[in-house]
Amino acid sequence: MFKTIMIPTDGSENSKQAAKVGIEIAKQFDADVIAVHVIPLWSPLGTKPSYTLPEEIVEEAEKLVNEVCEMAEEEGVEAEPVVVEAPSVVQGIVDEAKERDVDLIVIGTRGLSGVKGLILGSTAKGVVTRAPCPVIVVPPEEE
Repeated sequence: MFKTIMIPTDGSENSKQAAKVGIEIAKQFDADVIAVHVIPLWSPLGTKPSYTLPEEIVEEAEKLVNEVCEMAEEEGVEAEPVVVEAPSVVQGIVDEAKERDVDLIVIGTRGLSGVKGLILGSTAKGVVTRAPCPVIVVPPEEE
């Protein structure tokens, strides 16, 4: 059913929880994982920006996806780290999912205004409404 599972990460505790869930699903379905971090790029009219990203930003993004890949590999799951530059995080996730023919996206969200886990964060909501495949949204762990 699921052969390729995308796990977006921003390094937050909630995205790490989502990674655990996504990796467990990958184990159950003998699926591969794509760990993705999107670096949002600002430019007028959505055109390709004319600047080069600072090396520290790219290195931090690579560190984040590599952490998820290490988690997956410790569980015997094949994983690929991917860093994407896009006009928005949502667009980067959705476009990458389409390009790679992803079967499932597992993404974290956080509770807002004291109602934990009931209100989707803007990135999760955008991915849920635009994704080309099913999306599992993982709430934060109880404190």
